[in-house]
Amino acid sequence: MATSYAILVYLLLHVTFFTTATRTAAATTKPRRLVTRLLHCDSLLHNPNDTAAAQAERFLNSSITRFIYLSEKINSETSPDDDIQPGLFLGSNAPLFYVTFSVGQPPVLQLAVMDTGSDLIWVNCSPVCKNCGPIFYPSRSSTFAKMPCNRTLCFNCSPTNECNYNVTYVKGTNSEGIIATERFTFETLDEGRIVINDVVFGCGINNGEFIDKTTGIFGLSISKRDIFSIVKLLGSKFSYCVGNIVDHEYKFNRLVLGEAVIEGYSTPLEIANGLYYLTLEGISIGEKRLEIDSEIFKRTSRYNGVFIDSGTTYTWLTPTAFQAVRREIEGLCKGLLTRLPYPWAPDGHLCYFGKASRDVEGFPALTFHFADGADLVLDVYGMFLQVQAQVFCLAILPSDGRKSLIGMIAQQNYNVAYDLGTSRLYLQRIDCELLDD
Repeated sequence: MATSYAILVYLLLHVTFFTTATRTAAATTKPRRLVTRLLHCDSLLHNPNDTAAAQAERFLNSSITRFIYLSEKINSETSPDDDIQPGLFLGSNAPLFYVTFSVGQPPVLQLAVMDTGSDLIWVNCSPVCKNCGPIFYPSRSSTFAKMPCNRTLCFNCSPTNECNYNVTYVKGTNSEGIIATERFTFETLDEGRIVINDVVFGCGINNGEFIDKTTGIFGLSISKRDIFSIVKLLGSKFSYCVGNIVDHEYKFNRLVLGEAVIEGYSTPLEIANGLYYLTLEGISIGEKRLEIDSEIFKRTSRYNGVFIDSGTTYTWLTPTAFQAVRREIEGLCKGLLTRLPYPWAPDGHLCYFGKASRDVEGFPALTFHFADGADLVLDVYGMFLQVQAQVFCLAILPSDGRKSLIGMIAQQNYNVAYDLGTSRLYLQRIDCELLDD
């Protein structure tokens, strides 16, 4: 209870919401473009005594938990379209970025995890939820409406004709409730307000022990049930831009729905398993193209391929690709830096003594080459993470051998835009502050 109260106080201080009706025009039309701020996980209830080591350990543990969950989701024999399958970090492992908005009339503050691995938005509607933030009570909202059970959209109908959902996460934690429609209100970067009516969402009635701080999930994926997707509701485009993820004070992290900024080089985008897959053709370090067979990156079944994710900090590569990257970096650093094992690092993790900002300044960039000429270029801060005052590690890990994942450290200082209408992903390297609001 104390944690939830502190979170509410934080939001009231940092995000200006309201308890009265907003502009009529905004409430009755769909916006062409919605730009809202993303909150960094460490900006919430920030502990001034927090250390780089503690933050780095959270990032690593979160990445491992997330990768395990997504792997189980991909490997499941049940199609993601047979149930709602958002991803979530559990326990003390915080996600990276939150979306703030309000639900209902009068509006109730929400703090949901931004998740490209989920097609559903759900919020906590249960007073018995453990470790949950502010609660939304449907009976107190004049705009709440349950969705009747239509079996073309909902696979789980109740005897009372309600559309139910049930999501199971790693460690047996779950969320279940009913599908409904509601009024969503967003605070924009220019201090305006945008209201969207009839958003389909999940009202979580029976929620397990989820993360402190969060009230639910803000899904940015789509499935065959497009009606569940706020992305589809606003025109099939969205983008996000984040700065340095170790800087919780950066003010320009943002999410755009609707007419997102679609600039930069583009590459084909495929949606499968509820995830966004890309065609990775090769990896370079500096001017050297690494000797990696591009076949290992191809998605030939549901069990392999390369996907991009908003909820995983680290990047994961198939062992063959990871070893090629590691060998090249080791060769470049040989005789210049001291390698060392790190206590909580997984097997194969590459760590060095020193400061990345000083000791590998000017290090050759690592480039992911995607189909149609789109490159994701990683500088020192996209490749390495300072895990202690005098220890930094490669922010890439070896996967289970069948899949690769592009995490958020690699996506820093990029505007990443998804155009689902044309099935393209755009990569624009830019300081988020320079994007036009």
